[in-house]
Amino acid sequence: MRYLSDWLVALVILFVIAGCEAPLQMDAVDKRLNEPIRRSDQFQMASANNSAIVVVGNQGLIVTSTDQGQSWRRKQLADWPELIGVTSCPDGSFAALAAEGQVWVSTSNGEEWTPHAIDSEEAPQAITCDPHNRIWVVGSFSSIFSSDDTGASWDFTSLDEDTILTNIQFVDEQTAYISGEFGILLKTTDSGVTWERLPDLYDNFYPQAMHFEDPIAGWIVGLQGQILHTEDGGETWVVQPTDTLAPLFGIAKAAGELYAVGGEGTVLRQQGQQWIKLDHGQPIRVYLRAVLPVNKDKLLVAGQAGALHVLPVGEP
Repeated sequence: MRYLSDWLVALVILFVIAGCEAPLQMDAVDKRLNEPIRRSDQFQMASANNSAIVVVGNQGLIVTSTDQGQSWRRKQLADWPELIGVTSCPDGSFAALAAEGQVWVSTSNGEEWTPHAIDSEEAPQAITCDPHNRIWVVGSFSSIFSSDDTGASWDFTSLDEDTILTNIQFVDEQTAYISGEFGILLKTTDSGVTWERLPDLYDNFYPQAMHFEDPIAGWIVGLQGQILHTEDGGETWVVQPTDTLAPLFGIAKAAGELYAVGGEGTVLRQQGQQWIKLDHGQPIRVYLRAVLPVNKDKLLVAGQAGALHVLPVGEP
């Protein structure tokens, strides 16, 4: 009987403890799940047209804004593709690149997306849209893809070299640049019909992003805080000093100034031939990849751990 009594006492204590526990608060959990930006988000790239901003990231993540980044709407694409790039076309459409070898196209400012497969085993790396609304994708094994029907079919060419092409930019209707692994640099002056191999970049430089203002002047950013500049259309390059050794992943022009973003929340502003850290006032301790001008005096930056900010820029 003593053992039965001890058991009853223990059971009563358990009931008392259970009764004293606070009810599980689900409101905070639901609120976080309904937020458009979450700490688990990893943003990769941003683009904009005249009506909307689109930022893409991990697990099919797309956030859009129609008020210059003051508020955001969130959606995730079916099957959660790993979105690594996004571009806007002159006709107002957006095209997002998935690492799985897909291009997702939106003609509704990011509200609805249609997938198109790239029929290739090569891994895509970067996407852009040219002035004729053709979509271009570059990737592994020096592959270059183009589509003039919004991704329904693709033309393919390659240098037949085992190298990864990482960036592509059209400067005007005729001129475009491609950069990639081992400092490879390509240029077209006939809208992509042919590509000329330019001298390789400085010291096997591994480009992460590039920005050409015109067919002559351009900048390329990479690892260890390095920035290269050309004033002769990519024939020669000089190293411009920076304030950081953090890797740089993005570059864009806003409010008349060039900005580069990268690891450790780094944002650099060009001042003459140098690049100086911008004190942006945000608690960013992880990498930034996306950088985009917003309106006339703001800069969007985005990256790991849900970092997505619109910064005021302009005169120091």
